[in-house]
Amino acid sequence: RARAGQRRSAGAAGGSRALQPPFCGAQRQRRGAEWAARPHARSQMTTEAMATEQMNGNGIEESIETSTALVRSEHYQTLLTAGLPRKVADKLDEIYLAGLVSHSDLDERALDALREFNEEGALSVLQQFKESDLSHVQNKSAFLCGVMKTYRQREKQGSKVTDANKGPDETKIKALLERTGYTLDVTTGQRKYGGPPPDAVHSGPQPNSGTEIFVGKIPRDLFEDELVPLFEKAGPIWDLRLMMDPLTGLNRGYAFVTFCSKDSAQEAVKLVRFCNCYIYYNLFL
Repeated sequence: RARAGQRRSAGAAGGSRALQPPFCGAQRQRRGAEWAARPHARSQMTTEAMATEQMNGNGIEESIETSTALVRSEHYQTLLTAGLPRKVADKLDEIYLAGLVSHSDLDERALDALREFNEEGALSVLQQFKESDLSHVQNKSAFLCGVMKTYRQREKQGSKVTDANKGPDETKIKALLERTGYTLDVTTGQRKYGGPPPDAVHSGPQPNSGTEIFVGKIPRDLFEDELVPLFEKAGPIWDLRLMMDPLTGLNRGYAFVTFCSKDSAQEAVKLVRFCNCYIYYNLFL
């Protein structure tokens, strides 16, 4: 009896595991659900997280590098064959994949000029090209060459384009083009609005001499969204060419406007000379 009492005392001191009653039905279901959830929770681990951790011999988790297959365009190898440094080819191929420009848009002249830059300069040129608004650029190869030329000039002068003077409000430009149906062709040296205009405006041949006017002393931060509404009051516009300064991203202060008739051009001279709007008060023709 003494030994039996000791065994009973040891069982009580060891915990209540031996004395616990069997699970009831609700407990079994809850415990089963908990166990079923554990593999599901483990399966939620992303393959990326599992791939970046491993156990070393001491049982300590260590990070490992994972390699992801890079996506390249079909022209990537052509860029390398053309002699572009690998990082430069990577950057240009990234622009291809983004759909900003296609390989067929760039001619050999542009690739040859890009190859003449050192790696840092070429990457800066491509970054500026990528950040440019290319929606109105028809000749992207010439535009890229213009960006490279501008970069060379900035290098000599030590100047940069600030965020405050990168160009017009594209929302207003888009609204203007939608309203008028005209096109806009942008290069690094000029912005050409129209030429020719839509058939609904003028379906005849290109106007002869006497229909073009020169506009000077234009505020440098003025663009088509303000110039066109002024001049279209005089009559149908054939085209408006605003000269640009690629070093600053602003206009050069002058433009050429061609009208569809001589009468409209003469009316434009009168309109601007006697305009009381302070923006155009100092314009002369």
